[in-house]
Amino acid sequence: SAGRRLDAYLPSALAGTLDVSRSRVQALIDEGNILLNGSKPKASARLCPGDVVDVTIPAPKQWDVAAEDLPLDIVYEDDDILVINKPRGMGVHPAAGHWSGTLVNAILSRCPDLAGIGGEIRPGIVHRLDKDTSGVLIVAKNDEVHWKMSRLFAERKVFKQYRAIVYGVPESAVGIIDAPLRRSQRNRQIFTIDKRGRPARTQFTILKDYRIMAYLAVVLATGRTHQARVHLQSIGHPVVGDPVYGGKPRQGSAVSAKDVALLKKVQSEVHRQLLHAYLVRFQHPFFDKDIEIIAPLPDDFSRILNILEAGIEL
Repeated sequence: SAGRRLDAYLPSALAGTLDVSRSRVQALIDEGNILLNGSKPKASARLCPGDVVDVTIPAPKQWDVAAEDLPLDIVYEDDDILVINKPRGMGVHPAAGHWSGTLVNAILSRCPDLAGIGGEIRPGIVHRLDKDTSGVLIVAKNDEVHWKMSRLFAERKVFKQYRAIVYGVPESAVGIIDAPLRRSQRNRQIFTIDKRGRPARTQFTILKDYRIMAYLAVVLATGRTHQARVHLQSIGHPVVGDPVYGGKPRQGSAVSAKDVALLKKVQSEVHRQLLHAYLVRFQHPFFDKDIEIIAPLPDDFSRILNILEAGIEL
């Protein structure tokens, strides 16, 4: 490993003991939990033969997140894994100003032993969905399965298919968007396509052409934050109802009065981004079997599809 950066070396060196990213390595250094030859290093320090790296794994921090008896739509459960069809409008984990009503609050009520698994404020959570994205979300019931599921996601061994309704209709029935994503330097809350970003690849298939909109199956080969939303916006077909990347639909001169009326009708009924995590498929971390789980479309999503179906039949 001579010549490698410390923050590139440690995630693989610690695999099986502690699941860490480069950003987590930096945090551990800042906290004094990583030493290089007895001194606090820089994350970018290059390793040399004979170097000694000391890593202290800190105990989980104490936190005060209340268990809440909130309804959960459970689509799969065994001794190790809980899979939930998350509703739109529910945040995954507590954050400043939103310490209640989240998926974590609800999970702790159903599975109180989860407190502390996977970290401080996201017990059992191995991946996440945006607050207004509905659908499949996997929860680990113990530390070992949390680590194993996290590795499956990191190694891109979890197949994820979303359903989306987008403005306009892509030219090709099937398409691939291969464009790196990076957090915006102007607004840290959003992501942009940037050649300096992390690789990101999205595939889409048109399930139904509604002239003014299209119903898509979207497969994420990578799992970057906001990936589907940014990628679809980048090809001129943003997710309907997306408040950040949605923009305004393109309207050419050939758009009929009937289509304009249908567009207005749909927009009046949309109250969130029409993106739903529809399906996941992965090998169970403890058994030699594939698990495939489908989260049925929520009522608001189905209602928009029904409006579009009725509109194009007129």
